[in-house]
Amino acid sequence: MPNGHVKVFHADKNYGFLTSLDGREVYVSGDQVHGEPLRSGDEVEFEVEEGDKGKQAATGVTVTKQAPADNPVGRTMSPPPTWDELEDRERQRRMARRRRR
Repeated sequence: MPNGHVKVFHADKNYGFLTSLDGREVYVSGDQVHGEPLRSGDEVEFEVEEGDKGKQAATGVTVTKQAPADNPVGRTMSPPPTWDELEDRERQRRMARRRRR
């Protein structure tokens, strides 16, 4: 049974994609999930079968380890810069341009 993690799952549309340990992306329908609903970053076990139009689809998906609720797929997301930081960057850019002249 292949293992992997949930790359993305759209609960409102009831589908998503899994990434297996060998790096392949596999489509998953929400109907194939056993137990709790999927969240991005969850570790899962699943079977791979031929889906519609010759594509691979996951069946019998079970969550083995849930991702932390406060960590969206391990991405490090920094907050957007403040207006003061943006103004400071612009001021530094202008000063550097003046020095080059």
